[in-house]
Amino acid sequence: MIPAVPSPVVLQWAARQLAVSELYWVRTLPGGTHATTSVVGTPDGSDVVLREFPPGDDAVRREIQVFAALGDLGDLAPRLLATDPDGTVNGCPLIVTTLLAGRASITPQDPRDFARQLGQALARIHSLAVDSALPELFTEPAADSPMHSLWRQLNNEPRVLTHNDFWSGNTVWLHERLTGIVDWSGAGRAPRGYDLAWCRQDLVFLYDVTVADVFTRAYDEAFGSPTPDVALWDHFAAMKAFPRVETWAPNYQDLGRTDLDGAELRRRLTEWMLTIPA
Repeated sequence: MIPAVPSPVVLQWAARQLAVSELYWVRTLPGGTHATTSVVGTPDGSDVVLREFPPGDDAVRREIQVFAALGDLGDLAPRLLATDPDGTVNGCPLIVTTLLAGRASITPQDPRDFARQLGQALARIHSLAVDSALPELFTEPAADSPMHSLWRQLNNEPRVLTHNDFWSGNTVWLHERLTGIVDWSGAGRAPRGYDLAWCRQDLVFLYDVTVADVFTRAYDEAFGSPTPDVALWDHFAAMKAFPRVETWAPNYQDLGRTDLDGAELRRRLTEWMLTIPA
C-alpha cells in the first residue's frame, strides 16, 4: 500500500538527492488514484513534488524516458529532480519534480476559455518530436473485441508524442490560466485522436459536447490541420471508458465536482455514446 504521507525515510532520501538539510510534508495533491502525490518543502521555503507509486510499478522508469522529450514545452512541464525507479528506499518507486505554479482546477469561471487553453496545450505536446523508443499506446485489441474494427480504421494515422491521460485533472491553473501539465508516466506514441478524444470525453462529463467542440477547434487551429476521424476516436475513447467509468468519481469529486459520482458518470457516458455520430 502506498503511504498517505511520505515517511521520514523517504523525506531524508529526497533531501539528500536535492542537497538540502531536510524536507517536510506540506500537503497531498488531489485528483489521482495511481500514485500518492505530495508537495514537500525545503528550508528556504521552496516546494517540490514527491510522488510514490505502488511496489513494482514501472511508471517512474517510463516518466524518466518521457521527461527527456519535454524540454520544448518549457514551463508547461515539470523538471525532473530525483528518482528511485526500483523502490530501493521504501519499496515504492519514487520521483521528485519541480512544482508547477498553480493548482489542479476543473471548475473554471469560463468553461469555453478553459477548453480553448486545453486544446492549445495539447497541440503543443503533439507538435514535439516523438521518440521512437517510447512505447506504442494504440496497440491492437483482440480480434473478437468490439474495438478491433475501430483500431483497424484508425491505426494507419501518424504517431505523435501522446500524454495518454490528458484530462483536465492532469493540468495546473493559476488565475484561470493553464500553467502546466502533469502525470507523464503513461506517455508514449499514438495518433493525435487518442489524446484528443480522451479530453473531449472529459469535457462532455464536465459540461457538454459544445465545450468539447471548442477544445477541438482550438486544438486543430494550433496544430495547423484538422484531426481526422474525430467521431471514430470518440467511439474508441468511450469504449475504453465503459468498463470502469464509475471508478473515476473520486478524481472528479476531489477536485470539486461532487455531483459527478459513479452513477452520474455512467449516465453521462451512456448518453454520450448514444449521441456520437455513427
